[in-house]
Amino acid sequence: MSFTKTYFLCPTSDFIHPPPIGPLCLGSIIRSTSAPQFPLNRFNAVAVADAYPPIIETDWKKTVSAETGQGLGVFAQFLRLATLGSPLDADVEVAHTSATGSVFAFDTVTTLSFEPSLEYVGEAVKTPAVQAWLKEPRQRFSPDVSLYLVTGIKLAKGARIRFSKGYKTTVSGHIGVDLSALGAPLTVGPKGHWTSAKADETELSRESEFVFAFCVKRLRFGRKLKVEKYNKGSFMSVGNGEREDDEGVLVEDVDGSDIRTAKVVPDGATENGSVYCALA
Repeated sequence: MSFTKTYFLCPTSDFIHPPPIGPLCLGSIIRSTSAPQFPLNRFNAVAVADAYPPIIETDWKKTVSAETGQGLGVFAQFLRLATLGSPLDADVEVAHTSATGSVFAFDTVTTLSFEPSLEYVGEAVKTPAVQAWLKEPRQRFSPDVSLYLVTGIKLAKGARIRFSKGYKTTVSGHIGVDLSALGAPLTVGPKGHWTSAKADETELSRESEFVFAFCVKRLRFGRKLKVEKYNKGSFMSVGNGEREDDEGVLVEDVDGSDIRTAKVVPDGATENGSVYCALA
């Protein structure tokens, strides 16, 4: 069974209060999944009337770890070439390893989510803050602009979180003298290794509730306003699926005729010969 990563981790350096006090809620429109705490429509998000029933989990825990390593074998080959033609033989290897780990444990996790309709998306992008952002020169003249609609949030309470990070460097090798020229089929010389390691660990706890993670739909403003699944860079797996795409999957097209800034432009590829451009 495969699991599609759907939820993005909120920043833990500055906890986000839950709605309605905090800035993030269902229907928030954000510019980047790396900064969910700054939604464009913080004070005028369209209310969600058809949210799914909350899902409450207890004694929730997730562990995430990763390790990378790199060896410098080319360095050893270089030393061999440098001593070519002499009885001296040198072999040195350098290995770098880094590891990170995170442990998240919560007393309760409450999931809030909804599936936005075409009508909801149309109303959400009409809000003044979103329209003002779309009118900025950088967005106005770009052929492809994206925003992200928050369709799910996970609220955690009674949190115990631990982050760990470690680095290790190991140097090993030997320098020997080839005695085969003297009739002895062996190489003698010193051999040894050197290791340096560094580790850092941070633990924190929080009893009050906060927004731990969120999921989004991608809003792409181009020749048409498109609503897509989006999971690039996501953190948590929350269900089975057949694919995990970096670019997202088109699921809906939204009629742009009701968007205030939309204008009709000719397009011979469409059935009626025109499309709505929300950036014009």
